[in-house]
Amino acid sequence: MSNIQIITDSTAYLEKSYCIENNIVVVPLSYVFKGETETEGYPGEFESFFSRLKNSKDFPTTSQPPVGDFKEVFESALKEGSEIIVVTISSKLSGTYNSACLAAEMLDANKISIVDSLQFGTNIAELVKIAVKMSKTKKTRKEIEEELNDQKERMDVRIVPETLDYLRKGGRLSNIASFVGNLINLKPIVGFNEGKLEVVAKTRGFKKAIKFAIKDIPPEAKVINITHVINLDSAVKLKKEVVAQFPNAEVNITEIGPVVGSHNGPGTLGLVYFH
Repeated sequence: MSNIQIITDSTAYLEKSYCIENNIVVVPLSYVFKGETETEGYPGEFESFFSRLKNSKDFPTTSQPPVGDFKEVFESALKEGSEIIVVTISSKLSGTYNSACLAAEMLDANKISIVDSLQFGTNIAELVKIAVKMSKTKKTRKEIEEELNDQKERMDVRIVPETLDYLRKGGRLSNIASFVGNLINLKPIVGFNEGKLEVVAKTRGFKKAIKFAIKDIPPEAKVINITHVINLDSAVKLKKEVVAQFPNAEVNITEIGPVVGSHNGPGTLGLVYFH
């Protein structure tokens, strides 16, 4: 058994069964919706939230895990004699990384490595999976940390919202821009720039935006995840197209949960990949 405890946050959207099988601790982010605070769950548990979001004028607010939540899981791992590797959502999107760092400073920081993924969603999950594989081959905590920091530089996403309404509700787009965009069927393609999500292109129509996003995937991509917000049917169709164009890549379908997905909204499709 490895003496390394791997910890991540809920925005990795790892399957619960995978986390149990590989002893991964998930520290959840939370959201407040209609006056109720809830912690983010696992894939397969999101449909009810997005159903309510579709039919509500309210918009959720999200928050990072408290420092105490990280401190608690760190203390437990250290008592077991384990060293710790933490992989978090990009520090440019959430204070989760800072919460983990503050918790480490309260304990034995020399046994804790905290990796700012500069990513979100399935790319965090892929970094976790790399850490799991390396820990099983007895790589050291420092070796794993170095590999994750190297790999995260070769990751990116292309996200295409079905509607601009949720970007507007979340305060990331003005009412006028949202109205005009929806009126002319304008679709933004969102990607990463130094850990921040930014619009990398705009095009007319959802299908055209998806085709544009596919063209941005490097030909040497190793893993491509088709990620979606309650849009499985479209994700399945898109997977067939991606498999045909990238026969040497591993292609999967994954879900986006409330903390990340509420800003893009139901119907969103994304391509999350690394090379």
